[in-house]
Amino acid sequence: MRFVPVGRVVSAHGVRGEVKFWYYNETRKDSLKYPSFFVDQSGKTVELKPSGIRLQGNAFVIKFRGLETVESVQFLIRKELSVREDDLPGLDEGEYYDYQLIGLDVVAEDDRVIGKVKGVMHTTANDILIVDGVREVLVPMTENHIVNISPKDGLVRIREEALVE
Repeated sequence: MRFVPVGRVVSAHGVRGEVKFWYYNETRKDSLKYPSFFVDQSGKTVELKPSGIRLQGNAFVIKFRGLETVESVQFLIRKELSVREDDLPGLDEGEYYDYQLIGLDVVAEDDRVIGKVKGVMHTTANDILIVDGVREVLVPMTENHIVNISPKDGLVRIREEALVE
């Protein structure tokens, strides 16, 4: 079973064992319907079952079963939460989760190696690939900059214009 990081607990929320959760993907009111979350605690994977989730501002507030006090959720603060890959909602063609892009080789149209995707920055205009190579390159994920993305081939092909500073 593969686990995929989906966000990070940023703080406790209130005194009844709720946590404030920063979701890595686009925030939609219905986007956090996972049956379980998983966290690493001292080298062991711990399953957390949500009993309540609500959107508050640009973060989620989550209540987990069995965690009833602010003290009981302290071990979650600043921890990354994951879900089962099978629990992720399906995406439309041409859409990818960040974990599917990170680590892909990035090449120019002439097959020149530019580097590897080390992250994805989400902005209001469009997502941006952070490419680590000889120097860090930021590539907007638009048709003007990306030729194609093929996770199965481990490759992102970009247009020359994407490399102009």
